[in-house]
Amino acid sequence: MYADPLEQATKEFAELLSAGAQKLGITLGQDEIEKSISIPKENYDISSTLPFYIAGKIRKDPAEIAKELAEGMTKGKYIDHAVAVGPYINAFFDRREFGMLVIRSVATDPEGYGNNALGSGRKVIVESPSVNPSKPWHIGHLRNAILGDVISNLLERSSYTVEREDYIDDLGLQVAESLWGYIHLPGKPDKKFDQWLGEQYVEVNRMLSNPEIKKEIDDLQKEIEEGTTENARKAREFAEKCVEAQYQTAFSYNIYHDVLIWESDIVRARIFEEAMGIAWEKSILEKPETGTYAGCTVVNIKDIKQVVSGLGDVESEAKVLIKSNGTSTYLAKDFAFHMWKFGYIPSRFKYVKFMEKQPNGKPLYSTAAEGEQKEFGNVDMAINVIGSAQRYPQLILKGIFTLLDKKKGVDSLVHLSYGEVGLKEGTLSGRKGGWIGKERNYTADDLLQEAIKKTKEIVERSGRAFAEGKADEIARSVAVAAIRFEFLRVAPEKRITFSWEQALNFEANSGPYCMYAYARAASILEKAKELKAPAQEDFDFLTDGYDYALVKLIAQAPRIIAKAAREYRPNVLTDYLLDISSTFSKFYETMHVINSGEAETLRLAIVGAAKTTLGNMLKALGVEPLEHI
Repeated sequence: MYADPLEQATKEFAELLSAGAQKLGITLGQDEIEKSISIPKENYDISSTLPFYIAGKIRKDPAEIAKELAEGMTKGKYIDHAVAVGPYINAFFDRREFGMLVIRSVATDPEGYGNNALGSGRKVIVESPSVNPSKPWHIGHLRNAILGDVISNLLERSSYTVEREDYIDDLGLQVAESLWGYIHLPGKPDKKFDQWLGEQYVEVNRMLSNPEIKKEIDDLQKEIEEGTTENARKAREFAEKCVEAQYQTAFSYNIYHDVLIWESDIVRARIFEEAMGIAWEKSILEKPETGTYAGCTVVNIKDIKQVVSGLGDVESEAKVLIKSNGTSTYLAKDFAFHMWKFGYIPSRFKYVKFMEKQPNGKPLYSTAAEGEQKEFGNVDMAINVIGSAQRYPQLILKGIFTLLDKKKGVDSLVHLSYGEVGLKEGTLSGRKGGWIGKERNYTADDLLQEAIKKTKEIVERSGRAFAEGKADEIARSVAVAAIRFEFLRVAPEKRITFSWEQALNFEANSGPYCMYAYARAASILEKAKELKAPAQEDFDFLTDGYDYALVKLIAQAPRIIAKAAREYRPNVLTDYLLDISSTFSKFYETMHVINSGEAETLRLAIVGAAKTTLGNMLKALGVEPLEHI
């Protein structure tokens, strides 16, 4: 059972409200009452809109009901007293008892504080970032990868069993184009392999106006799909080298996975044919004999619209899964893949260790032609982190699954959509090299190196100094925190424009700012002569100032993690981190901690609880907190 002080106080408030409602002749369930309860940002500790609900049952003014309920409520252990404000019931915690509950809850399980039971052990696949193995990650890929990583962290802290999966499309046209360049263009890799390959890919694209080259590439794509030729072997070889290089980037941002699923292995496992067979059995598919879609295997858009919303006025009558010439579309392959994810098709994949040990100490597995069976897939839920431009095909996929299994489609297949990423003009001014694509598109490697450089410059200008002998290590950690925070502080579906000024603001509203709050807490505790658990009487020194404000924020950690996980919104967590960092700063700036007399034991305990909470929240964001900066 996870410690959740706010939940305990909420349950007591609900019980007191229930007793008050019974005095009015109204019997309500605990769940109904708890739905009416919220935590206001200021003025009161806890609030309820229950009078509105009761008013609908007994036809009485909700303000009068609120007054009667508040006057009739007794004091609880954690609820001190309630007041009616119009139609609302607002209450205050017993500061002493609630403060004791919060501090002791954190101390009970420091590493697990903030965790919750939302997922109850359900298994979920998070698929991200699924970058083609022909180029380095650019900043759009990076946003995808960071979102996937943090959503995985949040779900793990919410009691889900999480499988972090990276889908590698090694049969696409981009791979065939890269293979042609790999075979025909001069020069050998003289830099990070994914960057070298990306530059070759750009060069090949400039040559596509030559019809002979285009035909050779088309022929190569067929060879790769057949999978039996020397060229197909070369394609897998360079694709694996590219993925290895991409994972150097991933590791530099603290991003890790459990398994790579290669499209060529999906084809080899022949799950596509079985998936189509199941879809035919369930009468999901059609094969028109006449008209636009004659000879194609399609799903009817009208059927999809009956089970999912958001498609709008789609002009097409159907979505093609298999073309009339027998070739399958990307949607068809994606459908088959998700049939495997959800366990409709038994796993026939074999696995090898792609990497024996990632920097997090865990192996990275990969599907392969030969290997061992592993327990991947067969999940209760699948989350696909894919750009907003893919909203329509993801809705179609969700619709097909809803036709197949209503619960699976509606509740269990999630498209986590995200907006584009831009850089303010001139922020990486004049940097040459790196993969540029059709227009300037900075790599994730470029971004990190620039962030490290700027971090060092800011620290030098400010007169600060990093911990002795650890300047490079700390600068890298702070840079990663800055980038991650800047990518996550905006709701995923919104476009972001990366700003150095915002990301590297050490004074407020940034990842480095939150890291400094944690380091300051560590420093205070380090200077203390003695650290001990506060006794019951120590909580008499809890005031109604920033010390209590901080305690109330600490109490919200489990609820914040659960909300961010449930809504797939890491920005809920970044907002919370900024709130607790700011309040902690005000606390130690305005209230003495060391040498604060009889209040010292309690205040040091509050600093310790704040440090634990900050650390756990930073880790959920994929940021390793530092004791010294």
